[in-house]
Amino acid sequence: MDGMSIAAGAGVALYAKPGHPQAPTLLAELSGWLARRGYRPQVEAAGAPGGEAPGLAIVLGGDGTMLHVAPQLAASETPVLAVHLGTLGFLTETDLADLYPTLEAVLAGGGVREWRALLRARLLRRGTEEACFDALNEVVVGKAALARVVHLDLAVNGEHVGHYRADGVLVATPTGSTAYSFSAGGTVLHPSVAGLIVTPICPHALNQRPLVVPDDAEIALTLGASADSTYLTVDGQRGLPLQAGDQLICRRSPLRLCLVTARPPSFYQSLRAKLGWG
Repeated sequence: MDGMSIAAGAGVALYAKPGHPQAPTLLAELSGWLARRGYRPQVEAAGAPGGEAPGLAIVLGGDGTMLHVAPQLAASETPVLAVHLGTLGFLTETDLADLYPTLEAVLAGGGVREWRALLRARLLRRGTEEACFDALNEVVVGKAALARVVHLDLAVNGEHVGHYRADGVLVATPTGSTAYSFSAGGTVLHPSVAGLIVTPICPHALNQRPLVVPDDAEIALTLGASADSTYLTVDGQRGLPLQAGDQLICRRSPLRLCLVTARPPSFYQSLRAKLGWG
């Protein structure tokens, strides 16, 4: 990766989309291929806390699989080769047909690293931290089915910005700008842009639009009194119910995810191919 090879004997963590019909065969084949070359395949093992991190992680699946494992891989700074098995994938750049040629290039040091910023969200309840999450795409404060409209106050760096009456509000990273935020009408950001997006979901005011702020800003969302059946969802993978007065504090996480490919990825080619932009 950028001239850094992965030495034989290093661990290689393997992850696959649960329930995918190809997963058992692919994991067995890949484990054998790695073992014959002197690497230590570790199925669904990113290294114990304080232990030795793998030299590489291979994720077989779609964006959902990547989002599930991203925080622990970012915490260990493990380079990740993401292989596409899903439907629409912005994070899984490598096609299955290119797996072994790409893997050979990456192991030999011929791959390219691309760092993706994560978002850290702290949930405060009555002034005490209730939970803390790291997200690669976004965090969402939204209503459950049949729930009332959500009332939220937005502040940036301690300054009140506005009040939202909406189905919800999400805060997204540049990586997440092509995910839920995009579906909600949010701005598309290049992954290298140092920004965060605040996107209202079906706002009840026509003048409320997505807002892009610097990624070193602190974004605070405070839940109003009408908080029945309101939930915090992180990357569509984790979540918990919220209460009136809860506050979500969002800012850039100290963690970054390292993606590796055989050649430099093209964000604009992905927009054309995966979003049909011409």
